[in-house]
Amino acid sequence: MESSLDSIIEVKEELMVSPSYGGNPTRRTAFFLKPCMSSIKESACDFLLPLSKATSNPAKLPIKVRYNGWRNPQEEWKTWVQQLQPKYEYLWIKAGVDKAIKASTYEIHRNDELILELAQRWCSKTNTFIFPWGEATITLEDIKVCWGYSVVGAPVSSPLETNEQKETEAELVAARRIFNSTKARKVVHKPWMMHFMENETKLEHEAFLVLWLSRFVFPANSPDTILKSVFPIAIHLARGIEMAIAPAVLASIYRDLSLLNSKINSAKFRSNLALSLWAPFQLVQIWALERFPSLQPHPHPIEQGQPRMARWDRVKMMTNKNLKLTLDSAGARNGFMWRPYKNSPPLKVYNENDMWECDNPSLDRELLSFCRCLRVSELEGMGCIEQYLPHRVAMQFGMDQDIPAMVARCKKDPWISYSQPIMDTNLCIALCACEQYLTSRYYDWWKQLKPGKEGDTVKGCDQCEVKCFDDEVVGHGKALFSPEYGVFPSSKLDGETAGSKSKDVVLKGSISTKKDGQIEDAVGSVRRVKNDGNEAKIKSSFCYINSANGMEGEGVSPCVAEIASNLENRILKLETVVAKLKAAKFGVKTKELKVYFRRKKRLNPSIVF
Repeated sequence: MESSLDSIIEVKEELMVSPSYGGNPTRRTAFFLKPCMSSIKESACDFLLPLSKATSNPAKLPIKVRYNGWRNPQEEWKTWVQQLQPKYEYLWIKAGVDKAIKASTYEIHRNDELILELAQRWCSKTNTFIFPWGEATITLEDIKVCWGYSVVGAPVSSPLETNEQKETEAELVAARRIFNSTKARKVVHKPWMMHFMENETKLEHEAFLVLWLSRFVFPANSPDTILKSVFPIAIHLARGIEMAIAPAVLASIYRDLSLLNSKINSAKFRSNLALSLWAPFQLVQIWALERFPSLQPHPHPIEQGQPRMARWDRVKMMTNKNLKLTLDSAGARNGFMWRPYKNSPPLKVYNENDMWECDNPSLDRELLSFCRCLRVSELEGMGCIEQYLPHRVAMQFGMDQDIPAMVARCKKDPWISYSQPIMDTNLCIALCACEQYLTSRYYDWWKQLKPGKEGDTVKGCDQCEVKCFDDEVVGHGKALFSPEYGVFPSSKLDGETAGSKSKDVVLKGSISTKKDGQIEDAVGSVRRVKNDGNEAKIKSSFCYINSANGMEGEGVSPCVAEIASNLENRILKLETVVAKLKAAKFGVKTKELKVYFRRKKRLNPSIVF
């Protein structure tokens, strides 16, 4: 990746399809994150997604994982934050760590099974989760919005420059040496904290930040130990110097997800394996809760001034018996939230010289941060370097998705690729564009991919399997969302009627009525599909669920159940339109019509008349 001033967004006309159902290609101007692959043939030859078969219950794997980076706050720490906030919060805000420090006072209950299920789907070659319905990953935007780490600023490897800064470091080293002379022979978190809380010194703020960095941000190799390596970062932050902590934290998460994935794969063939992880894996779990609505417990409302992490403070995690199936079928009907964060980023305009017009420096900073989240780069962490490939998950940023190109590793300083200047006049136009879609060729490419040696089937559970699939189909192979169809037809799922009637009505164009109650379009054509006893087949989103045991009415998956609910909702709306037209045509009494509407509302409270 060579340093350049090229734009980060590519604008071109393409055939676009909905990620929900894939049908009805529409040619329009679309906005993609660079770089995109030039052809399906090229990408298929160069890259195969290494998706391996996941186990039915990862919690029972013969592996013991220690999440050493998952640190809950001590009561004394909460007290220390409250004591120093009135005095130093203005510096925390200036340095971009105010929300992150507040977030460290929250306790997140861990769900080991969820983390292991996600780790099984991790691909270390792309630093993304590979699901049957597409790719997704933890991005810099997630790190910034959920935890409050800054995306812009100086690198965490920045050295101390002034004599005053170096003198402060020497004083911190001397204080650390005092603890090393005790019987413990190491500097433990709590004694360090209590010493500086109880003794007012000019080093208190730096010591506070040293503990925060050692415990919650960059814990490394020795639990509960104050790290000398974070002294320069703490000294910079204490002076209000903004540090780009987000890329360093995300690099550690990518690294440990790859380690965990490798260990899980080894555990399938070996036993009694152990692994210690040092990245803050709370962020992995919070990412899943924010993105998968079906996994969410009951989060707290966010009060003014609180970071987003406050939603999950001490919230009890849900137990999901079909966790694997929930993740693998989440591509259907908003099962995965591509853009869970509202009002991000702020929109701006450009002047004729292609320069940002903004009188508010903080707003300008926010847009710069968002641009960093969009660009392919390399993330330099504490002792690790990881690729960042947002172009593979463009819909997570509100962009359209094309086939992602492979990216070579940077041979120069990683910070050069991360911090190069950004100048893109297409960004604001893209942010104001319509709902994000897939290119038709991406849709075909994903269906044709062979996910590794395990084949293109991902075992979901004992009764179901999830497969990469074709377009949505109903009945005799007709596309459910083909151009001739105006609405969903109802169908039968595992022997149960998904609509409110046994016959499926499909509209074509605008509607009117006749005396026999049939529904016609403006030119008088009518189409009615009858159930002839054959099992209706439905394929939805990027996956479909096919019952393996052949039993009717049992083991209906969440994916199929959601489709059935949508079908029923559309049928109810259709019947409502018919009822209103009949009332207008034949003079049905208003009272009888109100009774009819109330009955339908009880059947489906979400329907809007």
